Amino acid sequence: MRVSLLTNGPGELWGWVRPVAMELRRRGHSVSLWLLPCPFASGHEREAASLLGIDKLEGPSGGPGLWRAMADERTDCVIQLGGDMMFGARIARSARAPLLCYTYGPKKGLKGARVFTAFPSQARAIPGARAIGALVKDALLLDAAQPPERGCPTLPQEAPGREWTHPKEGFRVLFLPGSRPAIRRAALPWLAAARAALRVRLPEAEVRTLFAPFVPEAELREWDDAGLRPVRAPAGLVMRDADFALTQPGTNNFELMHCGVPSLVVAPESFLDLIPIAGLRGVLASLPLVGRGLRRGAARRILNRWNGVIALPNRLTDRRVMDELYGDVSPEQTASRIAEDLSDAGGLARAREELLALSGKGGAAARLCDAIPAEDGAA
Repeated sequence: MRVSLLTNGPGELWGWVRPVAMELRRRGHSVSLWLLPCPFASGHEREAASLLGIDKLEGPSGGPGLWRAMADERTDCVIQLGGDMMFGARIARSARAPLLCYTYGPKKGLKGARVFTAFPSQARAIPGARAIGALVKDALLLDAAQPPERGCPTLPQEAPGREWTHPKEGFRVLFLPGSRPAIRRAALPWLAAARAALRVRLPEAEVRTLFAPFVPEAELREWDDAGLRPVRAPAGLVMRDADFALTQPGTNNFELMHCGVPSLVVAPESFLDLIPIAGLRGVLASLPLVGRGLRRGAARRILNRWNGVIALPNRLTDRRVMDELYGDVSPEQTASRIAEDLSDAGGLARAREELLALSGKGGAAARLCDAIPAEDGAA
């Protein structure tokens, strides 16, 4: 069977597409992957996608050429894993193929698609959706089953198990600067200051900074020069041995949840100008005079929609299972909060237990592939 996958950003590509593509290949299906236009892209999606062993790779591109190429796609099933649903609908309509979608929440264009999501609370917010578990958890299980170098020749030549110092000397604290280059550039001096402040409070703490496998070597050297000890490796290998993590709102919140890592999710106000915005509002937000206000207004609307909650696991539960800070937050305040959280052994144990309880079982990729209608039209 021919299956067409569509995706956009780096989190969806590595955390959703990877386990689904591997499951489809294991079942003997032919897989094509379309990388869609996306304001959240890192610029390295095609490089990363080339590691997945798929049969055909298209994009990222936009404009009339993309639209025409989609009309010529020959496929038996379309699975949308991120991005605007109009693209998946275009291929499904032209090929007369069923359209499946995996999403974390309601979005435009779901009518006519079979919709799947990770958790029951998410499914309740999307009419007709079915919770099948977390694809991100499947991706982390793939990480744990292989050494960091496997399938990615540009990874640092560290032996498995060398992501952290052995034997353990103090708390292991993981920094996650995100997948978007502009935010990483802003985060470097900010996290370096947080690392310096944390060293004063917890001299024995070991800090590592986790990057996706396709971040350039030159950028890693900058982070190393700043004393942030970068490691470019599959997330599951590094997270599983961390005692605590400092991150920002995003997909990695769920990765940390599945690994049971107590975390502080921070959204400094100074980073709001760097948040990409999709569509026409994104074009307006790039204008010199009004752009900043539009970006900050968009961030405030998101906060209001979620009652001020920024960590994704907290949105699932309506309670604080991950610590949060947002607004006028300094690196020094952040370091103090990390030290405070690490001083509460009981709180760390409870957080780890709650996060793992939320995680659920693996196997979402297999359940999604099971939902593909048979070629004779039977479900």
